[in-house]
Amino acid sequence: MPETLKFRVLSAILLLLLPACGMEIKRSSFSVIGSYESALRYYKAGEIMEARNAALRTDPSRPDYQKAQVLVKKKIEPARLRLLRHYRRAAQKAEKRGVLYRAEELFIKASELSVGGTRMHKNAARINLILRQRRINHLIVQRRKEDNQLFDALNRYHPPKGLNPKDGPYAREIDRLQNRLLARGRNAWRAAKKELHEGHAEVAYVEAESYARLRPNSRRAPLLLQEVKAALPKGLRIPRKNKRRSHTSVLPKSASAAEIRQLMQQDKWRKAYAYAVTYRREGGEDADKLLRTINKTLKKQAENAFKAGQLAFRNEQLDKAVEYWKMATELQPDNRDFTDSLHRARELQERFRILQRATGNTDPNPVK
Repeated sequence: MPETLKFRVLSAILLLLLPACGMEIKRSSFSVIGSYESALRYYKAGEIMEARNAALRTDPSRPDYQKAQVLVKKKIEPARLRLLRHYRRAAQKAEKRGVLYRAEELFIKASELSVGGTRMHKNAARINLILRQRRINHLIVQRRKEDNQLFDALNRYHPPKGLNPKDGPYAREIDRLQNRLLARGRNAWRAAKKELHEGHAEVAYVEAESYARLRPNSRRAPLLLQEVKAALPKGLRIPRKNKRRSHTSVLPKSASAAEIRQLMQQDKWRKAYAYAVTYRREGGEDADKLLRTINKTLKKQAENAFKAGQLAFRNEQLDKAVEYWKMATELQPDNRDFTDSLHRARELQERFRILQRATGNTDPNPVK
């Protein structure tokens, strides 16, 4: 077999096999193999621009050069223009109806059939920007609303009239909300990175802004926002924030790691715990380590106070037992043993006081 014919056969086989291989290779990269046969094959497959490229790149010295040019003039160009006009009109109709995602798809198809494709490409880019603007407008309003609702919930968790101002269940609810805010911040960071990687910079901005709102003192927040803003398409507008009515916060003010450690040195462990929780929510790098140390100390102190209360109770010193058990519950409000013991001791204390008033007994600790 002559070398020229063998090359043509191998080229044709290669072009036929490529689609079945699932390879992400543009056929235009093989369009240098211009010939009437390849142009005709592309044309019959409906791949008009590939057919056009193959025909136009046919070497004038080839014997099938004239046939390739006739194919372009008589078949390929008329087909290209019919498809171009069809997609362009369909895109304009879709845009007029407000089906913008479809209009974008059709303008892209039109640009692929347009020589140069600049005008159709600009239309597709214009529609894409409108879609992305609508996406960020809706998502950012929703996210700001959801984040603010979480903050509002924290600021409104006050025990109602009649309950202990330091009511344990209410304190636990605040801790749960704090943990939800912390988890939401972590999720926002990961989501921003993922959306940015996938090319959805406007969605990444929604997540990055949420992270900055949930972790206001995090050093990573401004860096993330800067990275996302650099990837936003030109012309996209970030919706302005609405002014919100402020509420009296039940949360401690922001504190640094040094201030938290100072509270620990001053044996103000509950206050140190409250500040450390906020410090963690705001992105403190060593917050988890501080909280582990604080929780370990709080647990030990609570157990010691509880044991001291048990000893005082056995020694018939009820008031001291109540004092120690109250200390234990303040240090570890989630410990049911501590809270139950305190509750029973206070009931007993109250009964004795009632009996004292009735009998005139002045002994404050008549445990028998």
